[in-house]
Amino acid sequence: MITIKPDDGEGIIRTVGSGRWSLDDVDTHFKKLSVRIAALRESGRPIRLLSDVTNAEIQWPVIEARIIDVSTRLYRSGDRTALVVKNNLLKGYVRPLILKRETALFCSLAAAETWLSAHDVALSA
Repeated sequence: MITIKPDDGEGIIRTVGSGRWSLDDVDTHFKKLSVRIAALRESGRPIRLLSDVTNAEIQWPVIEARIIDVSTRLYRSGDRTALVVKNNLLKGYVRPLILKRETALFCSLAAAETWLSAHDVALSA
């Protein structure tokens, strides 16, 4: 199952994935996510996505391929996505699948949140 959490006002879209997914699960998720992203783009807000898949299984190759294909078309330069996985072994598995420079892998929600929001803070001189 993949769910999109309600907007919490922080400017970060939060998704949670668990178990094993079907193509229908993935397509439904990305349709809902694309609506949320389009609204943020229209308002001029940056796209920041935190995807927590710590309770997800490794997906079948056809599912991974669909996620990569849709993600490549959905995200633009400057959008940042943080993917939180269960452990470093899974980070090693997922890293070669990530095609976008603005995507980072984490084993900690706090670290992912910090990375997503730190870049938007203006540094004082």
